[in-house]
Amino acid sequence: MGNNLVKRITLDGILIAVFLVFSFFRIRVGNFMEIGFGSLIITLAAILLRPTDAIIIAFLGELVNQLFFTPYGITPTTALWILPVVVRAALLSWAAYFFKRKGDDITKHIIIYFVTIMGTALLISGLDTGLLYLDGLIMGYPVSYTLLQTGMRFLTSQITAVIVALLALGIYKSANKLFDKGNVNI
Repeated sequence: MGNNLVKRITLDGILIAVFLVFSFFRIRVGNFMEIGFGSLIITLAAILLRPTDAIIIAFLGELVNQLFFTPYGITPTTALWILPVVVRAALLSWAAYFFKRKGDDITKHIIIYFVTIMGTALLISGLDTGLLYLDGLIMGYPVSYTLLQTGMRFLTSQITAVIVALLALGIYKSANKLFDKGNVNI
């Protein structure tokens, strides 16, 4: 058991670091749309690992991101901004776990896989928008712009979700080939 725990902690640590690196990668389209890739690592962790690991990776990864790599640092609402990443990890990993405990794989059910990722992205966009509004009320900045950009947030979330789902599926299948050939042992 101890050796397996060390492997899990090591893998979680590596994925936290990769999450932080991928969080820097963003594609900007004009002034209104941004596609980020931190969610790719959370999606991979959710379909590859246990829900506990995916949630730990999301929580610690976003905590470090919020504390050290955003311009805001620690504010009264820092904990709120960790919530969407953790919710994404929880929802996706529980959906994947539902299939795993039956000896199945969510990626074999492609429609369910895409609907789960896209539905989660919509929910997270709504949560982000609500948190942005709440943050504005708490921190005292205008919240009217938040409501104006809501539609664009939902559109961007769906584009990002499709890209992330396709990338995660390809990486997941490649990783499974390595595991099946016995080249990697986790």
